[in-house]
Amino acid sequence: MQTVITKRELQVPVNVLIRVADVLLENEITNSITGTDEEDGHITIEVEYEKEQRNAIHEAEDIICDYHENEEDEEDDDEEED
Repeated sequence: MQTVITKRELQVPVNVLIRVADVLLENEITNSITGTDEEDGHITIEVEYEKEQRNAIHEAEDIICDYHENEEDEEDDDEEED
């Protein structure tokens, strides 16, 4: 049976880059940096993974989502203080 490789791009905020990189390295997920966005503060990483590695990709995506949610909460708190 042939192994199916899935490719996906992740927009990783610089503030969580190390945490996401750790997940990718620990799970031996092939990755490469394909772009940067200094204005938005993120790096685009292309990942290639097999079905068995999907949970690791979901973990990386959760780290990114949690970061964005926390960032939004902080913005809301700042607006309430004004």
